[in-house]
Amino acid sequence: MRHPRRTLRTLLAAVVAGAMLVTLGPAGPASAKSYTVDKRFFGLHDLNLTSWPAVSPGSVRLWDAGVTWRDIETSPGVYDFTRLDALVHAANAHGAEVTLVLGLTPDFYAPPGGGSTSMPVDIGHWINYVRAVVTHYSPANWGGIRGIAAYQVWNEANVVNFWTGTPLQMAQLTKAAWNTVKGVDKGALVVSPAYASRISEQIKGIKRFAFAWVNGVPAWRYTDAISLNLYPLDKYGTTLGTPEKSMALLAQARTLLGYGGVPASKPIWNTEINYGMRSVGAAPISAEAQAAYVLRTYLLNAANGVQRVDWYAWDMGYLPNGTTLGNTRLTDPGTGVTPTLAGRAFGLAQSWLLKGTLVGASTAAQPCAKNSAGTYTCVIKYSGGFKRVYWNPTKKVTVVAAKGATYTVGIYGARKVVKSRAKLTVDYRPVLVRSKF
Repeated sequence: MRHPRRTLRTLLAAVVAGAMLVTLGPAGPASAKSYTVDKRFFGLHDLNLTSWPAVSPGSVRLWDAGVTWRDIETSPGVYDFTRLDALVHAANAHGAEVTLVLGLTPDFYAPPGGGSTSMPVDIGHWINYVRAVVTHYSPANWGGIRGIAAYQVWNEANVVNFWTGTPLQMAQLTKAAWNTVKGVDKGALVVSPAYASRISEQIKGIKRFAFAWVNGVPAWRYTDAISLNLYPLDKYGTTLGTPEKSMALLAQARTLLGYGGVPASKPIWNTEINYGMRSVGAAPISAEAQAAYVLRTYLLNAANGVQRVDWYAWDMGYLPNGTTLGNTRLTDPGTGVTPTLAGRAFGLAQSWLLKGTLVGASTAAQPCAKNSAGTYTCVIKYSGGFKRVYWNPTKKVTVVAAKGATYTVGIYGARKVVKSRAKLTVDYRPVLVRSKF
């Protein structure tokens, strides 16, 4: 994720555009839903795969890891898989699925002055590269297992820093990638180009992809999942770019995708998430707020049916000059390895959600519903009873523990004994209450 060079519209315009999109969208579902996530839901960007054993992600997205097209194809038809092999071996050894972002264009395939963000002069070069990568990591050539599980067409195809071609050209690359990947390894997944969703200009880019057709077929049909980078700005007017705001961006994107014919059942992956934009002066937040953001992010994404969430990033929380890339950092900037409170919250989120199913607090309620006071309640049903997670992003409130409550767990992961029907004070920091009923 990098901030686009293009002059942005005002933040107020972005807020107004977002509000209009929500107003125009279809009504919410009439009946409640439930969601169960598996370990792959918990994804990371991990530059050198150093997150083990501190945490155990179920998937990794390889971006900003030195393994783009221009890094691998060093000269026409010559591929160097050395670094990518090492990363894939490490991920496979820890049972984590790998998603590889296929772009960017090597200079020798770009048009004059085009560079890495441009459409290759001959799409055949793209096809040859995709075929070479998929063949190399297919079960037939990777010890009987699929080294790379998913291939993503491009990163942030609606941000000029990463793509200067047209929506039609990106649709053509998507179709070509689908045909090539499925032709070599039918079981490998093809993930759409990632689409940022921070501002109105980028939201329009999502719409252009939703309506892009190639030879009479919509481009989204050539994907197994739609990728959104749900990384909000630091602020929208006076509204903070929080995990709850990120879900508003998701709702906007889903509305536009629906208008383009993308079915609601199409899987959505949140392939890049953090909070705060360094280039617009994002303010730092406390360690406890960072941990709260991690927990709220994974709870809310699960409750909204997102199938994969890739945190950006485990070992890249700071740029070399000390500027924050995002305000929520999973590791100490001095080491890139030692987990912060937020890093430990990544594992805590796993312990809360895995082996359970998110359900509504009542028959008609949606998972992680918000009440009139702005308090969220996530109910996780599992074999031993229920886990209820409460938080309020803006104020302190009182909640009543369920009948049969036994203990609470806060952002530090410590258990505290609690009585049935006890009154609890909660705020922006999620609190889990375990109960028998």
